[in-house]
Amino acid sequence: MLNKYDQEIELLLKWYERAKEVTIKAESLDTFNKGYIQPLHEQRYSFDHFLRAVNYEKNSNGKTDDDKNVIKAIDSAIGHLQRAYSDSIEWILVSVKDEYDKILAQYTNDQIKDAFSEYYSEIRPSMEDITEIVNEYKINKSIEEVVDSDIISAEELQKLKKTTDQFLSIDVVNKLESYLKILHKKEASLIETKKRDKKESRKEKILIPILTAIVSGVIVALIVA
Repeated sequence: MLNKYDQEIELLLKWYERAKEVTIKAESLDTFNKGYIQPLHEQRYSFDHFLRAVNYEKNSNGKTDDDKNVIKAIDSAIGHLQRAYSDSIEWILVSVKDEYDKILAQYTNDQIKDAFSEYYSEIRPSMEDITEIVNEYKINKSIEEVVDSDIISAEELQKLKKTTDQFLSIDVVNKLESYLKILHKKEASLIETKKRDKKESRKEKILIPILTAIVSGVIVALIVA
């Protein structure tokens, strides 16, 4: 069944593998246990459209319209998997950002610069770029959804394809996962930097006033003498 739709089924399977892998990864990286379920809904919708394709094929009379219905159902199934994929990427991005916000909120900007300088120079700009790419991709949805649109110009189509290719070419999941690992490795350095600053702050609050008082006393005694 569906043997004559090999090309469509092959694309469906590719997106199924992508969506499943990244959804599982998103669940494992959800440190706050928010349980974002939209990707699971999208996978369920995809399964529903796939079964419609099977049903259309089963009841097909060999008419052109029947073929169109099967292809349309498979395309819809692919579209939902693409949304499951992008939603899961966004889920991971939000989880990583939340983890960074939670941990770094305990430290001053200077402490972060001292112990975790690459956060400002590399990681935060990179996460901002990824956010922009994800947002663009979600707006575009996918190149497959706009190919048949008569209102899309060749220039716009090329721009959309570039966004899709960029989104798929960078290994967003592994990159974000690596950022999370880097953050946890840097926690020890951040804690030590905070302890150091506390010690220096105590010196300023206690020792300096005492020394100032002693010096002032000595000066007064010398003047009086």
